[in-house]
Amino acid sequence: MYEENNTEPEFMKRPRSNPFRTPDHYFDTIEDRIMGAIEHEAKKKTTSATGKIFQLLKPVLGLAASFAVIYLLAYYPIKYFSPKSMVKSETTNISSPETLDAYTFNVSLIDENSLVSTIFSDETDTLSEIKPDELLAFLSTEMTDLEIYTEIQN
Repeated sequence: MYEENNTEPEFMKRPRSNPFRTPDHYFDTIEDRIMGAIEHEAKKKTTSATGKIFQLLKPVLGLAASFAVIYLLAYYPIKYFSPKSMVKSETTNISSPETLDAYTFNVSLIDENSLVSTIFSDETDTLSEIKPDELLAFLSTEMTDLEIYTEIQN
């Protein structure tokens, strides 16, 4: 744009000297001002024991207050706006023989000998019935469980 019009931009028309300068006698007293600031900071850092304890407890108290506010903001609206939607539990009395029979497994149907023989039997018949070719064919099929179930049912 400037090349077409052969005009200089505005910032090039200004003088090239630095417009900023340091105040007169600024560096004459800089040492005294720095030392005064250091002494002032050292005096400010000496605090009492209660001040140190308060500085340590301030973040802890802030966290406790924030947890209390969060609890109050969650608990009271739930308590006051939905008291009717509480679940009421009912206990059933299963001391009657009819309900006991309905809810318990009848152990008298199993005798001791059949239980022991079932636990300690070495039944390997189920593994010997499976042929390796059938197992390989089953593993190589890319069927889903539902498809396998429907194949078995048909």
